[in-house]
This record gives sequence, C-alpha cells and structure tokens, in this order.
Amino acid sequence: MFTSGKGKAPASTSGVKAYNKEALGDKIRRLTVANAQLMTDKIETEKVRVNLKADKARLLGEKNSLVAKKKELRAEIVALNATNVPIRRH
Repeated sequence: MFTSGKGKAPASTSGVKAYNKEALGDKIRRLTVANAQLMTDKIETEKVRVNLKADKARLLGEKNSLVAKKKELRAEIVALNATNVPIRRH
C-alpha cells in the first residue's frame, strides 16, 4: 500500500483507503468539528425537551383547572335553573 504524496486525496489500494499525515489531520479536524456541533445540538435538544416537559405539565394543570371551573359553572347553571322554574297559571 502506498499513499498519495503531498496531495490531500486518499489513495486506494485493494479497496482500502490510505491517507498521508496532512490529509488524515484534516479529516480528524473535520470530524472533531462535526462532533462538537453534534454535542452542541444534543445539549440544545435536551434543553428543548426539558422545556416542553415543563410546558406540558403547566398546560395539564391549566386544563384540569378549566375542567373544574366548567363543572362548577354547570352546577351553578343547574341551581339557577332550578330556582327560576316558571310557574304556570291555569
């Protein structure tokens, strides 16, 4: 197996790629940058997930509060309707 001199292109022998030091260093730097970006994205994704979980809990609490208010209002309506029964005169 032999490498491709000073060029950055990999040499291929028998389906195996061989890199010179410069090309390999460049490849490692690119992968390191990509890995750092992936880690940053992962951290941001985790922050969003935590915020969504908090929002979900808050909205669920609001929903439960509204359901309770709805039941109270229905009970109030029933009570008002019961006291305002029209009396028919014959």
